[in-house]
Amino acid sequence: MHSKSWKKMAEGQYAFYVDDVESGQMQISYNSLERKAQCEVNGVPFQIKRTGFWKTSIDISKATGEVIGKVYPEKWYASSWSFEFGNKKYRIIIRNNPMAEYAILDGTTEIAAYGLDANNGHPKVRITSTDKEADFIFDFLLWYLFVPTATENSEDHLVFLLLVTA
Repeated sequence: MHSKSWKKMAEGQYAFYVDDVESGQMQISYNSLERKAQCEVNGVPFQIKRTGFWKTSIDISKATGEVIGKVYPEKWYASSWSFEFGNKKYRIIIRNNPMAEYAILDGTTEIAAYGLDANNGHPKVRITSTDKEADFIFDFLLWYLFVPTATENSEDHLVFLLLVTA
């Protein structure tokens, strides 16, 4: 198991830490509907962006432009999405556990989740995950989806501490 955390470096820029070692970065551009995120994990660059007419889908692409992951709604106005990655289909859901939480499921098995917990009246970001997602793409996708909720419910200087459990 790894200890994981995100730290806000500047507006829209976050550093990803694994066992207190910086392992990646994400820079989210909020100036377009695509909401592009330039990412790098362990020296490998990739991009996450919203796609489609209503921008309800998400593509994860290599630096070459090759799409390696797709997220799209299961139904119109649904609180769940299909996530195709690595020749496999996962499911992303939103739930309250006890507060807002995004989770990636493989069938009925939870692979990773980013959520808020109440900590003495202050929201605290938490992650639960298995180590199945060794390349950390799942962490980057969940942070991309979850960071507006985390930011809205946190103090600006907060280091987003995440706990890992099996």
